[in-house]
Amino acid sequence: MILDLLDVYRKNAVGDSLVTENYQLREGLYFRLYGYHKNPDILHIEKRGSYSGELWEFIRTADFYSQLVDMNKSVDPKKQIHSNNIYSIAFKAALLTEGANAEENFKVSVIRYYQALYSAQTNDAKLVSNYQFTSPDDQIVTHNQEYVVSLIPYLKKQISKCKISSNVYIKLYFVADIAEYIQESKRYLIPKIFNRNEYNVDIAGKLYGLSNCNMGMNAKKPYLEHKTTAFRVPFRLTIDDALEAKNMLTWLDSQQDAEGKPLVERYLPIHTGNEFSSIKFNSQPRNVHYLHLERGKQPVIDEYDFLPGMISELVPPLELENFLMLDNSSPETVHRLVDLESIVDDWLFNKNLIRNYFSQAPRPNNWFSSSQVNLLIRYKEALRNYFRKGDKQGFVSCIDRLSRSMLKEMLLTESYKRVEHTKIALGLNLRLSLLKYCNIKEKNGMGDRLRSLAEGLKDKLSVCKTDENIVCENDQEFYYYAGQIVRYLVSVSQAQNRTYAIIDQVTDARDVDRFKQEIVKLHKKYSYLLSLESDRYNRILAAVMAYDGVTDEITGFDLFLAGVASKNMI
Repeated sequence: MILDLLDVYRKNAVGDSLVTENYQLREGLYFRLYGYHKNPDILHIEKRGSYSGELWEFIRTADFYSQLVDMNKSVDPKKQIHSNNIYSIAFKAALLTEGANAEENFKVSVIRYYQALYSAQTNDAKLVSNYQFTSPDDQIVTHNQEYVVSLIPYLKKQISKCKISSNVYIKLYFVADIAEYIQESKRYLIPKIFNRNEYNVDIAGKLYGLSNCNMGMNAKKPYLEHKTTAFRVPFRLTIDDALEAKNMLTWLDSQQDAEGKPLVERYLPIHTGNEFSSIKFNSQPRNVHYLHLERGKQPVIDEYDFLPGMISELVPPLELENFLMLDNSSPETVHRLVDLESIVDDWLFNKNLIRNYFSQAPRPNNWFSSSQVNLLIRYKEALRNYFRKGDKQGFVSCIDRLSRSMLKEMLLTESYKRVEHTKIALGLNLRLSLLKYCNIKEKNGMGDRLRSLAEGLKDKLSVCKTDENIVCENDQEFYYYAGQIVRYLVSVSQAQNRTYAIIDQVTDARDVDRFKQEIVKLHKKYSYLLSLESDRYNRILAAVMAYDGVTDEITGFDLFLAGVASKNMI
């Protein structure tokens, strides 16, 4: 994966310019230091702020070249100072503002940091020696150390003035040529860029090591080591590859959308042109890298895929039909995957799907039950693979079970009297449209059959003679009529906290006889509220109770739910 992405990165990056031009400064208080002869320049970076100018450009570049690989590879043995070279000092405000001995502790930390920079470890010095860097200038080291210590009262005053909280960074950057920052950054990075130097090997005079980007092998992760092969690590990179991989991940971590929010999921085009940026799809197929970034102290690509011929369009488009003939819905044609994803998220998951794609432990809430959370956990990967990667197979295989279970759970927690005005009715229209679109065997024409059932019942009820019997002619009519009856019985309930949970036993019925038994129970429960002159109710109830057919498990639930969720004719 890293090598595949690097191949594209190299074709578009010129030096470090691609990453430095997109690098984002994080919240904090930044200072440009001139030494004793001039007061510092101050730049306060706040969340959602917009910044530009010469000072911002200098600090942004200096900050990029002063980053640690990770906190386990800090220059400061005590990990109080979080920068990497003699021209920069980065620390949390708490180091200087909290505790009775804060000033003394800060002074000790600064001295310890500069001593560590000046006297590198033996193994580090050996690696760096191949690059023929000159040793740090001891006069600059001494001057910078003493000057930073002298700034303690000034820094505390500015921290208080800008109301900086204890966990926000304070960063100091001395005026120096950016080339000096680059050299000192490499002095730090070269011995630290690999995961562990004990895995390094020399091949034909070139050093290879285990990448620290997206890879971790330490005492806490012994299972990552290859125990039964001649090589202990999954892969190795050269130092140049490892440095570019770090830049590439930094670039990925700095990408933002139009609203300034971090882009954690993106597509990178695969071609030879001068484009290495997140893209949005159009109707033309494109070969892309798909990746998801887990943001933290260090960015990690926790999901990657190569998608050949990825396309954003639904081919053919989905016809979202109004099978239930709802007043608040109309047929529409859905052309794009992202639009279908939004509809599924809203109507079936109450907007809990997309935001939980990468959540390890989704939680129930007032609008999303524990049972719905379990369905989300079970099916979200298949849905994400379809909507974000175009892999339709898993989606087709699960949409029947998923939508059925989700709609049932939604119904049992619904308290709104007019179900046809809820997402249950919209969700059933969506389910029937998807069953037809995905050509689910024996269910793809269910929505069209529903229309004829509704029209047929309407015609039967419109007969002038009220003494003329209505007859269920098949299983499909039975289930639809049963849904109409159950919906009506729930509507007459006078319970203070009325929900459709009272029909749980009906929805679990597996045959005609059991359906009728549960309907009889509901009828008895609410018989005192029923009018003997309710002609439509009595005629449909008689038809349902007189029917003696063979259970059609394939269509039973859907037609029953359609009877509940569509406009009630009683």
